[in-house]
Amino acid sequence: MQSALLLAYIGTVAVLALTPGPSVMLGSAHGLRYGAVGTLPTIAGDLSANTLQMLAAALGLGAVITRSATTFTVIKWAGVAYLAWMGINHLRHARRDLAGPADTPTSSRWLRFSHGFVTSASNPKAIVFFAALFPQFVSTSAGSAPIAFQFLVLGMVFLTIDGLSVFLYAATAGRLSAWLSQRGRATTQRRLTGLVLIGAAGLLSLKGAPAES
Repeated sequence: MQSALLLAYIGTVAVLALTPGPSVMLGSAHGLRYGAVGTLPTIAGDLSANTLQMLAAALGLGAVITRSATTFTVIKWAGVAYLAWMGINHLRHARRDLAGPADTPTSSRWLRFSHGFVTSASNPKAIVFFAALFPQFVSTSAGSAPIAFQFLVLGMVFLTIDGLSVFLYAATAGRLSAWLSQRGRATTQRRLTGLVLIGAAGLLSLKGAPAES
């Protein structure tokens, strides 16, 4: 793979990863609730879904979704409903959570992983994105590395940058959470988490479906 192509790809992915999207918003919400380290299961879920989306793009499923606005819309709105439901629950139970039993570490980690996975997987635009983006940065000139290896490198770079981006947002939110907790504003913290989740649902709802061909 040519160095110029790789650097251009890294810059493109960095800009896209740092732009707030549903997964970043979820990471921020979990950062508010669990802190930066506590958001690692969420990030693992997000990256697991990304990995499957890359494989789907490589297998040609991106083209299927591109041709089917109906499939795209069904997947997208299922994710919107899921995120909105989580956000509304946080708002409804903001005070109750303070007095209620805490999640066990194991169940809580699994829930965070599943939230990260579902949020990322419910964004069908990602499959179309991978299918359209990767070929632009693959070198087919003589002496280039095998295409499969180039795809592997591109995928690993994306996962690394995306994971760091979500962690950065989660760490920032975690600092805000600590500040709120120190001032006895835990209810505000829960409500803010709910609003961020609803914001994530709003961002996902704005993802436009590809035109049917």
